[in-house]
Amino acid sequence: MKTLKPGLVAAGSLTLALALSACGAPEEEAAATPSDAPAEEGGNGGTGVLDLLGDIASRAEAVDNYTLDMDITSSDPELGETEMTMTYEVMADPQAAQVTMYMPAMGEMLAGLAELGGPGAGLSAEELSTSILIVPAEGEMLVSNHNGLQEVDTAWARGTAGEGQQPVSENMFDTSNLPKVAGAVASIETVEETGTEEVDGVSTTVLEGTFTSEELDALDAEQRSALDELVGGATGAMDVAIWISDDGFPMRMDFSDEVSEVSMVYSLLGETSFEMPAEEEITDL
Repeated sequence: MKTLKPGLVAAGSLTLALALSACGAPEEEAAATPSDAPAEEGGNGGTGVLDLLGDIASRAEAVDNYTLDMDITSSDPELGETEMTMTYEVMADPQAAQVTMYMPAMGEMLAGLAELGGPGAGLSAEELSTSILIVPAEGEMLVSNHNGLQEVDTAWARGTAGEGQQPVSENMFDTSNLPKVAGAVASIETVEETGTEEVDGVSTTVLEGTFTSEELDALDAEQRSALDELVGGATGAMDVAIWISDDGFPMRMDFSDEVSEVSMVYSLLGETSFEMPAEEEITDL
């Protein structure tokens, strides 16, 4: 896995295509029945593992209401260690996602600018590190003015921030690619069960394996593109761990190598909601 570039997941143009046709509530039946055919020798560690892996892509695609927490750590010879966390709250009615991003490096940069008389004077780096966005399925993105950096008189601003306003991190991971990432993980040739664990109260089986360079090269174009977007370019061997529920849903997926770590944890399946701002709480930029 290549080093995550600063701003890879949180800078540039908005590409968050909501996975609003993704996760059916947990009590729904699985989309497909796992095969009872015996595993081929040397493939995925045995029938039980194959059964667990077989449906993770379709199960991920069947969910439209969930919370997803992403933790990203990257090391760079010049920039040192960069940390970032993002929480995606995705709901189906109305179709929208609220994304909370915490980026200490961004907060430190803005604090430095504030010391020179820029926006944010009087706020700490900690306060400047958090951005909150709401991305509706239709219409423009809303940016929270919780720290007063949007230079509007309302709690939210709609549209792109202008000159002198808080730079909004917009190139977030496209959550509609999550099923493709899950499908890529399911293609790993050798995985093994390493235990059981509860994730958000859901019993899961923990599987661990390693993507080889050859396996990465063998992925179909869409799966490879989704994985590259997540980890910043997958080139060498990459360790993967996945926590799979009894019905085949990937409650957690971790990716790591010697320079980067990405952890994705689902919770509140079928129970996620947030309040959309009223029009009088929004200023159009």
